[in-house]
Amino acid sequence: MNQDLVSVAILSYKREGALANTLASVQMQSYKPCEIIVVDNGSEDGIEDFVHRSFPGVRVVPLPKNIGTVARNRGVEQASGSIVVMLDNDVSFDSAFELQRIVNAFSRQPEADCIVFKVMNATGETLHVRDWCHPRSYLRFQDAEFETPYITEGACAFRREAFLRIDGYYEPLFIGHEGWDLALRLLDQGGRIVYNPAVRVRHAALRDSTRSNLRPYYYYTRNYIWIAARNYPLGSAVPFLLKYMGMMAYFSVRVGHLAAFGRGIRDGLAGLPTVWRTRKPFSKATGRTLRNLSRERPGLIAAWRRHRERPQI
Repeated sequence: MNQDLVSVAILSYKREGALANTLASVQMQSYKPCEIIVVDNGSEDGIEDFVHRSFPGVRVVPLPKNIGTVARNRGVEQASGSIVVMLDNDVSFDSAFELQRIVNAFSRQPEADCIVFKVMNATGETLHVRDWCHPRSYLRFQDAEFETPYITEGACAFRREAFLRIDGYYEPLFIGHEGWDLALRLLDQGGRIVYNPAVRVRHAALRDSTRSNLRPYYYYTRNYIWIAARNYPLGSAVPFLLKYMGMMAYFSVRVGHLAAFGRGIRDGLAGLPTVWRTRKPFSKATGRTLRNLSRERPGLIAAWRRHRERPQI
């Protein structure tokens, strides 16, 4: 393992133009040495040839089918660096110095296992509020460094050893809050997650035919059930599910996708026997850590106003 090498693993599904922008932003980084890995999530549209032709030196890991965002695991498995940066193919670095800032952050905070970035809009002018899920007000804390229980999945960096120690993303989740599941297990092993606003990326947040607008209402609902079953003590699982099932029901009714919400509940319950076999509820100490990290969480009225003004899904 090369301790100086940083690996950048980009999860890609179609979107050739967006991937090109992301790769260009990585190749312009001042920090060296850096290896670049593209995990092609079963695109079947010539992405591998495009990358080899346009970005020689970039390694492509082709997957035979789309296995969802947990395909990031394949990028980490293939990486050689002690630090692995994870980007989605519509997320690009804001400047040529972001990798150096990531390395500096890990060096300055040897106890941190994960650094999460400040996610800006496509032009880099303002915070991309849809990506802010930290339990603090973005209006007050977007430019402050703090510990967080939240991982922005396509805009973060891990110590590779720590990521592999907790077995990476839970693959049956496919997509939706896989970062929350990972964060709970990381925190339960004494790991730390730090939001660092000095590291900035731009999120194009593309909407296209490759992504269904029904997806969040089904997958988020189903995955909340599985995350509760895998990670939460029974006394904490009930209020967690009441809160988030109620939230998803509200969102689903608001946009007319109640059927997708219902399918999420159905499949979430049907999958419980399999998920339950992986159950490892977090400790009381981790529960205290979660409460401490969430002390600055805005109240329900503030959260409702935010969702009214800027819908999150």
